[in-house]
Amino acid sequence: MNDLILWNELTRREQRIMNKLFGGGSAYGDGPIETVNLMRLGLITESGLTSAGLELFIAAFKAQRDVCRAN
Repeated sequence: MNDLILWNELTRREQRIMNKLFGGGSAYGDGPIETVNLMRLGLITESGLTSAGLELFIAAFKAQRDVCRAN
């Protein structure tokens, strides 16, 4: 549950960066403010998602999937 609280506190741009990194992309061209904030939170590094970032993304993905299944 704490992961979902943190995910909801991220801006849409930060969530987008996390989504891109999960898919194997890069944060190149994204706003430096969002990237630095995600690094400070320990969710990403220069090379991609950290284990904490991966856990956060998966928790948010599963929560969204559950909401879709309920509808």
